[in-house]
Amino acid sequence: MKTIKKIKKITPQINTAQPDTPKTDHIANRNRMVLALRREMMGPAPFGRPVDCSGDKIICENIESLYNPNVQTKPYNEILKGESPHRRYGVGVLYPAGKLNVEDEDPDESGTMAETPGEEGIAKECLKNLEKIIDTIGSGGPEKETEDFDISLANLARPCSMGISFLAELKDDCSITITAKGGRYRRREAVHTRSGKTALWWLRSNVKITASFKSESILKKNGIIQPDVMPVAVNCDGLNIRIELFSRPAPSDGEGSSHLRLLTACIVNRTCMKQGDSLDENCLFQSRFIVKALDCHGADVIHPYPEPELRSANEEEQSLRLLYRKSLTFATGHGCAADWDSQEGAIHASAVKAVPFPVFETASITPQIFREDGSELLVSMTPLAGLGEKDNGMSSLEEVVERYGLWIVKKEKEVQGLPAEYTSAARLHLEQCRRCHERMLDGLSYLKTDKEAAKAFQLANHAILLQQIRSFRESRTPEWNEGQKRILFKNKFISPDPCNPEYGRGTWRPFQIAFILMTVRSCSDDSSPDPFIKGYDNRNTVELIWFPTGGGKTEAYLGLTAFALFMRRMKNKEDTGTHVLMRYTLRLLTAQQFQRAAGLICAMEALRRDNEDLLGPHEYSIGIWLGGDTTPNTRQEAIQQYRKLIQGWTDAEYNFVLLRCPWCGAQIGSFDIRQNTGRGRGSRGRNQQNTQLLGLDQRNNTIVLHCADPDCSFSKKLPVYVIDEDIYEKPPSLVIGTVDKFAMLAWKPEASALFGIGPDGKRMTSPPGLIIQDELHLITGPLGSMAGLYETVIEQLCIDRRNPARPVRPKIISSTATTRRYKEQIKGLYARKDAALFPPPGLDAGDSFFGTYARKSDGTLHRGRLYAGINAPGLGSVLTTNVRVYSSLLQACEQFDDAGKDPWMTLLVFFNSLRELGSNLTLFQADVPEKIFRLSNQTLAAKRRFLNNIKELTGRISSSEIPGALQELEKVPGKDPYPVDVCLASNIIEVGIDVDRLSLICVAGQPKTTAQYIQVTGRIGRKWRERPGLVVTIYSPGKPRDRSHFEKFRSYHERLYAQVEPSSVTPFTSPALKRALHAVMVAYVRQAGGIQEKEKPSPYPAALIEKIIELMKFRISIVDPQENINLINAINERIAEWQAWNSTEWSSGPAAEMPSLLRYAGMYYPDMWERVSWPTPTSMRSVDAECMPEITQLYLVDNINEIRETLTDET
Repeated sequence: MKTIKKIKKITPQINTAQPDTPKTDHIANRNRMVLALRREMMGPAPFGRPVDCSGDKIICENIESLYNPNVQTKPYNEILKGESPHRRYGVGVLYPAGKLNVEDEDPDESGTMAETPGEEGIAKECLKNLEKIIDTIGSGGPEKETEDFDISLANLARPCSMGISFLAELKDDCSITITAKGGRYRRREAVHTRSGKTALWWLRSNVKITASFKSESILKKNGIIQPDVMPVAVNCDGLNIRIELFSRPAPSDGEGSSHLRLLTACIVNRTCMKQGDSLDENCLFQSRFIVKALDCHGADVIHPYPEPELRSANEEEQSLRLLYRKSLTFATGHGCAADWDSQEGAIHASAVKAVPFPVFETASITPQIFREDGSELLVSMTPLAGLGEKDNGMSSLEEVVERYGLWIVKKEKEVQGLPAEYTSAARLHLEQCRRCHERMLDGLSYLKTDKEAAKAFQLANHAILLQQIRSFRESRTPEWNEGQKRILFKNKFISPDPCNPEYGRGTWRPFQIAFILMTVRSCSDDSSPDPFIKGYDNRNTVELIWFPTGGGKTEAYLGLTAFALFMRRMKNKEDTGTHVLMRYTLRLLTAQQFQRAAGLICAMEALRRDNEDLLGPHEYSIGIWLGGDTTPNTRQEAIQQYRKLIQGWTDAEYNFVLLRCPWCGAQIGSFDIRQNTGRGRGSRGRNQQNTQLLGLDQRNNTIVLHCADPDCSFSKKLPVYVIDEDIYEKPPSLVIGTVDKFAMLAWKPEASALFGIGPDGKRMTSPPGLIIQDELHLITGPLGSMAGLYETVIEQLCIDRRNPARPVRPKIISSTATTRRYKEQIKGLYARKDAALFPPPGLDAGDSFFGTYARKSDGTLHRGRLYAGINAPGLGSVLTTNVRVYSSLLQACEQFDDAGKDPWMTLLVFFNSLRELGSNLTLFQADVPEKIFRLSNQTLAAKRRFLNNIKELTGRISSSEIPGALQELEKVPGKDPYPVDVCLASNIIEVGIDVDRLSLICVAGQPKTTAQYIQVTGRIGRKWRERPGLVVTIYSPGKPRDRSHFEKFRSYHERLYAQVEPSSVTPFTSPALKRALHAVMVAYVRQAGGIQEKEKPSPYPAALIEKIIELMKFRISIVDPQENINLINAINERIAEWQAWNSTEWSSGPAAEMPSLLRYAGMYYPDMWERVSWPTPTSMRSVDAECMPEITQLYLVDNINEIRETLTDET
């Protein structure tokens, strides 16, 4: 270990003037939202003027009092009007166990405040838009197949009991007290004296039951334990509400303690109904209870709830137990959620609770690091970019590394005080931290001793600084100048001063710069073994960044991207071509990150122009490589699209991705002059005179992007390419695409240019040296298996073999939201054994040095994202529950001012499937507006919410609509017209929705995986210091999985990241090989082969096939050796078919005279094709499509059998 020097006092050159603290208390407003939801779903909801209900008759002096909301005066309590209690509330209701098995007949419910809204609660334009979405997506129907089995609701729709189980140590004269509370409703008639009109009112009164148990009684026997004294019941006449306690010995802990008992406490409504009895008067509403257990000294005796014992806990399980050892579960629910009272880190609880409406606030993780004097440790980019007068910024880097080293030393001392069961995992964690620290020291040394690296690092800091201070600005909108007959931009762009960036910009978070230091050598030095660990090759290590959503992962690898690109040119000015492949999983994220990365490339290109002697004459550029639905794949398509746009065709879609100049923010795209001049509409759906297309020009048979502002440095041309053919002709420095686009390698031989390979199969430039894979956790299951198979070809094309003695593999960087089994996933995808997680975990989940739980100055946790769970079996239908939840949240925020509304104005709703989304769409046409109308009356609201803008954000919408949808989500109430009221979304929002103002989401049903749940709920509450966000999860009472998550609500959310399911990647299993082995073989031949191989599959390319077989055998020996025989058999079969079919064309349409070797998977072809060609995917996601039955051919060509037998004998 290197000696840690004494830390110097450093004064960073950073603008520390923070923006004004917001006056609006968003936390208080969030509490009001939750209270409104609780009142709607569970009750009670007392509103209105007080009325004396103590007499024999309730007399109303005016007719309005008969129907309008009121409350009781003696005592103060709720009055329900116009709706019976069991229809009003669906959460926390205990129905009588002995209820008659007949349909409930509601008594006369005359006196309803309003049956239908007096006016529409939804705007006509919004309604039309909603109808279009319904027509397209469907309103939902019976699901063909569901992964989550729906159990019968016969016994769940009206529960009569709720309970919790917990573990207690009963000795020293312990006592257990159970206190249950709730409400009951009695029917009363109210009369208007003058008219004689009557109305049915339901008067609420409080119910309370207390029962006590002694430890002696509990320890004597198993089963039902009777209270030591008669339970004390308040206001329970006519109801048979019982508190019951079940006792049994605790699972053996190895010590055989006879005082540990596993207890289950319940409240049960054992009331028996008779014919004619009112169901409402025999129910217990707002039910909940608390259990307190103390010994004779007042000490807590409730222990952590026993977890299943793992016979052989693996390394990962041991790690999780260490990290979350302070997040203990003290109870589990039965028909309700469990909660408890305990101090942070306590090993005992003072009380456990049964709660039907659970809420839990998670801790916020912050990347901030504070010194002992309270000042924040920040790393300014300005001096690191060479813009400081005296300081070069290296001292701030030294401080980060040194403080990390001191933190490790501190944690090593703490290991000595840990229980033995945790020490093994703790030492492993700190060993990883130590390795990370040593790599940082090496990176720091590299930057100090290597002049090229130091200069590239300086330029990278300068580029990121320029990108940051110019990003996140609104588009500069143009206007038509009638006098000059041209378009001018309203605001002249003033370049920000990089030496004085505004607050929050121009600084590295410590974890970002630490990650760059750790990986800087291995990204640039082709031979970079770890200097401290023998045999450890950092170049081949896959680096994995783990940090919660919004932490700044993107900036970390953008900084590394800039450094790697500068280093490549500094080594060889003529070494153009693609150096960085940045891959995402969803087109939404890809398009959004493209705008961000384009700003970096513009900054790099501006610096190159100023340093041409150092970086050469060739531009830095960026390309986006996506499917034809998102970007034009050919120049012809682009020109057609361009002409439609410039002619103002109504059906024209903008598929050129950029909406504004990445350098100055000037608007790019269609500009309608009529908005400024009021001109009329042209005929036949177009008007060339009214439409101007900004920032696009047709030049040399292609479309070129440029800035529309003539004063911008990129007014002639932006270094941005969005057309596939342009990308192949002039490979950009950085290519951003989706992972499944690489399935096109089998179809597009010209894509070899991205790997520096010419049409003749010879290397023209260096191959990509850096591969960045974002959201690694999404590359799992079928998609992951396909991606792992294609990686065989991708990595081979990226290996630089110009020095046969030391071939150079690409450096792989990835980011993830989850870390379960990451090593196995990386091995399955990339066939690399070494993976390094950053930041490595420490001894607690809340402290890895670079990421810690955010705390206030007094040491208490900062406010975090609040989760609320809704399980409403009493409402009978999940759709009814949804209407109640949506309406309550939408109406609640209407009472705030514009600043207070902003976080809560837009309700984001996530659905697990398009079928579920479709069934909910129709609710917003009538049900939700009507319910909002009733709510506004019931709560005497000053304002009623009207729905003006409902949006859909799913994979069904076209790519050209996505940027506009994201812009609409940015609209702020009071500032922009018609902000989005509701956004209905599918899994497309898992990644890529970075809208800071969003703070409210409903999750309609527990998502299939915890990783998805984390990602979806991470879309809101990104500005957690001022608006931490509210997540409302609606559970289906009929789904066992939903019910289980609800009953363990706090346990689940308190250890959310520990609940993530392990990912699975199996690229060499039979199904994956059957689907894509031939595609991988063809892709390699067409990408690595010469002109002959690129154009024709015949003659059989034996040498190339032999090479790809050798590569796959090597990979399978690392990934899954047990599948080796399957691979050999599949290879032999594909070779036999290739040779026997003797196809002369790679691909052709179904109408061709002779079948080609490849045919498009999913497209109809004549029967003859089925026997002599391979169905080949154009996207890796096609593996998730529905499969059709296949009629097997009962005959085979004789020579195929002969070839197969020969190959088998040779193998």
